Parts: sequence; C-alpha cells; structure tokens
Amino acid sequence: MSSRLTSLDSPSGLVAFAAAVDARSFSAASRELGLSASAVGKAIERLELRLGKRLLNRTTRALSLTAEGEVLYRHVVDIVRNLNEAEHELHLLEHAPRGPLKIRLPTVIGRRIVLPAMFDFHERFPDVMLSLSLDDRRLDLIEEGYDVALWLGELADSSLHARRLGPLPLATFAAPGYLSRHGIPITPAELAGHHCIHYQATRSGRVEAWLFEGCTPFRSPAPVTILNDEEAIAAAAIAGLGLAQTPAYLVADEIAAGRLQPVLVSHAVERGSVSLVWPQMLGKVPRVRVFIDFIAARITAQLYGQSANAA
Repeated sequence: MSSRLTSLDSPSGLVAFAAAVDARSFSAASRELGLSASAVGKAIERLELRLGKRLLNRTTRALSLTAEGEVLYRHVVDIVRNLNEAEHELHLLEHAPRGPLKIRLPTVIGRRIVLPAMFDFHERFPDVMLSLSLDDRRLDLIEEGYDVALWLGELADSSLHARRLGPLPLATFAAPGYLSRHGIPITPAELAGHHCIHYQATRSGRVEAWLFEGCTPFRSPAPVTILNDEEAIAAAAIAGLGLAQTPAYLVADEIAAGRLQPVLVSHAVERGSVSLVWPQMLGKVPRVRVFIDFIAARITAQLYGQSANAA
C-alpha cells in the first residue's frame, strides 16, 4: 500500500503511521509524504501518546510492528485507501465532467428541445448523471438543491449567475378558420370583440394579461376559455376556439405548417428572456460548465437559428 496523502492532521497521524510501516523507515516515509523524517516521527509519537500504546519497535536499521501496531495497521489500511480514493474522485470531479447534475426546466422547452438532445449529451459526457425536472414554477435553486435551471421571462435580482440566451417574444394567433369567420384584428383595441383564450398561472391563479407594443395590458372581458397549460392553449386555438397569446417558440411549428395564423405582428413584444441560471459557486465545476455550454447551443440554435455565442 502506498499513501499519497500528506496531511498529518487527517486523521491524527494515521497516514504517517501507515506510510512508515509500508516504507519500513521514517526517512523513506518522509520522502513518500514530502515531509521531514522528524515530522513523521513526531506525528507517530503523538498517535502513540493519544492511544496509550506503543505501535512500533524502532531500531537504527528498521521499524517493526508491535502486537498493538499490527491491530491498528489492519484497520488503517482501509482508512488510508478510502481517503486516497476520495482524493482521486475529488480530483476527477475538479478536472473532468463527471458526477450527478440536477436540472430544472420549463415543461415545453424541456420536452421539445432538451430531452431530445440528451442522447448526444450522454454520448459526449457519459460520466455525468442527469436528473431532470420539468416544471414551469420558479423555485429557490439553492434551497431545492438544483445545479442549473432554465428560466423564461424576467430575471429577478439574485445571487444566481445567469447566461441570457435570447429574448422571449410573444405571438398572438388563431386558426385560419376562426379568422375567416370572425375577421382579423388590426389593432389590439379590436380584441374586445373576439373570443380569447387566456392562460391562468397554476400557482397564483392569476389570469395573465396579453402584452402589446405601446398598449396597456389586455384581458378579455369574457374569455371563452381559461387554461393553465400553454400547450393546451395552442391546441384550443388550433381547434378554432379563438385567439390566443403564448411565447412564440411554442407555436412556431404550427404557424409554419399553416395550422395557426399570427395576428397583430406589428404590435408584438417580448416578455423577458430565455436564460440559464446557476449558483455562482458551481460556475467552474466541469459537469455544470459542459451542460451549460451544450444546452445553450441547442436552445439558441432551435429558438433563434444561431449559435450560442451569437445570442
């Protein structure tokens, strides 16, 4: 057995004792530990004093174990091996992407963009073990033990470090069939004459207002439908129930396919941004850093058609 640990205070001279037994001399042990022979000898003397047992027979030519020393050494072997293994694992965690990573994601982006990218991530970083939670609520990352989160909307002041990926534009839309029956609104003021589908926040119960450039927030006086799921809102609009407003990324495919038609495009605004956030103390941890870089590239490519560096 060879000891690589150099701290004689951890634990209480056992490392020095094990190194001296393995090397059969204080001087050889001192070279192994990078310390002086006298420091190794004093550490073992303190250990013997604390235990009240003589552990080594010392001669001018060699060291040998006493009966008590043999008992202690059998247990010290495992202790030092475990300490060395722990030191090795900590070294790997510091210099290579490995270990557990707990991620918080908005439901839709998590399902549509992040989850499909996980195969490629695992291919590149097989030693990183991901735990993904899909939920649209914002929680305290540090209190809940999350390493990284993707946030949509405004970034509140906090101790978290943030990387803004891009804006979060809003789209107002309806099914072509609905618009052919009820007409296309030209200004936000005309929305009062339409059936509207609003989003209700699950946690607060608040019905979200629609936002437009240069206008006060709009809430329909009598919305035809209120839903607490934005994918369900898009589905309701596709079914022809009325006009709706959601983040643009959520309905981009449906608009491209002609199942939905955008309206009031000249009045469109952004609702904050798309950002990755993480506790500041984790910013240099390899598994955190590679996940942030990887998923930032995937999200900016799919939401904005550009590289992460350009966002």
